[in-house]
Amino acid sequence: MSIKVKFMSALRSVTGTPSVELDPSFSTLEGVMEELLRLYPPLKDEMFYPDGTIDFVYHLILNGERLSWPDDKDVKVCNGDQLVFMVFMAGG
Repeated sequence: MSIKVKFMSALRSVTGTPSVELDPSFSTLEGVMEELLRLYPPLKDEMFYPDGTIDFVYHLILNGERLSWPDDKDVKVCNGDQLVFMVFMAGG
């Protein structure tokens, strides 16, 4: 199996793909994030502030639960998990 990562909305353009499956050897959210930034370097400029926090418009959802970066970087990630990168949408 694998860890499935989905990119929603504008992040599909940044990565060039709607999803990717990662080897389940990554044990924490931090490990997954490091691998994603290695695979898709533009994600760093798109999603992160210079201090390492994620821009408030982006949400990380692991198996339906919203996570906070970098507070939840040590959250365990397991084989079969699904991580979704969502963009907060608003309008009027």
